[in-house]
Amino acid sequence: MKSDRGIALILALLVLSFLTVIGCALLTTAAIDLWISENYKSSTQNLYLAEAGIDQAREILRTSSSTPTALLGAAAGPNRKMQTQADLATLLTSDDQPLLPGSASLRSSGQSLIDSSGRTVGHFYVWLRNDSADGISNTTDTNNVLRLLSIGQIGSTKKVIEVVVQKGKFPALPGVDIQTDQRLTTVTGLESLVASITKNANDVFTPVSGGTQTITNYGNPVNYRVAVINGDVALGPGTGYGILLARGTVAVVGNFTWNGLILIIGKGMLTWNTGTTGLVHGGVFVAQTLAPDGSRLASLGHITPDLSPATIVYDAAAIKTANQTFPYSPIAIIER
Repeated sequence: MKSDRGIALILALLVLSFLTVIGCALLTTAAIDLWISENYKSSTQNLYLAEAGIDQAREILRTSSSTPTALLGAAAGPNRKMQTQADLATLLTSDDQPLLPGSASLRSSGQSLIDSSGRTVGHFYVWLRNDSADGISNTTDTNNVLRLLSIGQIGSTKKVIEVVVQKGKFPALPGVDIQTDQRLTTVTGLESLVASITKNANDVFTPVSGGTQTITNYGNPVNYRVAVINGDVALGPGTGYGILLARGTVAVVGNFTWNGLILIIGKGMLTWNTGTTGLVHGGVFVAQTLAPDGSRLASLGHITPDLSPATIVYDAAAIKTANQTFPYSPIAIIER
């Protein structure tokens, strides 16, 4: 019929238009997916960069010979006023000194992260701040808790994370500090300290059932170490440096000198062979948290350690050096 003329063309145009709309929608969806994927990739890479900065900064804090207060003073720059903002441009134009990068030549460009092919992936910066308890801009540390501000940058995209870190260490000994750390007064608290020390120990010894681990010379003046003995131990003759944590009975079988801390937390038993002597520069802590069969006690047991042949000279410097092997551990993380 004449009235039907051209309808095929109209239908073809309609179908073509419909297919065009679908094609455009698919292209738009693909472009959006690609854009989302690229944003996610950049965000993830920036996060990894910022985390790499945090890890490096924690190692700098652990190995530094400077006190946290001295490091905070250096971070505040010549005017001794510390920025509290997290804006990279503001920080770079201030006189605050970043913990990373550590050299003036890298201040504007940041620390580079290089991939396996030698290509520069991006840059990161880390600034040191005090914690909220002491005041973020305060340059005096009182609690060994610090804040690290890390900024990862790839191109024009950035990721900011703030990590509050606390220095790992064995608490000040009772009778030395004004207030005894509550972790030293309960089985649960002491066992948590044992777990933390074991996690960061240089050496963990586990004698065979019924056996005894012998410790003679251990560490040296420039290499204080942490040893954990999950069982009985015989000490001496020899000289040790660092932290010795014994979970079983401890018998001093030869003349023995220790620089740092001797911790007998577990069965809490210490004996000396006749004729042996001992000298400790640092401190000794003994507590019974385990029954003779190795099960955990409900409350601290009674101890009667034999310390008569020992000369214990409290040495804060030796204890500090012994604790230095422990890292600054994250206790809070904020992502921006």
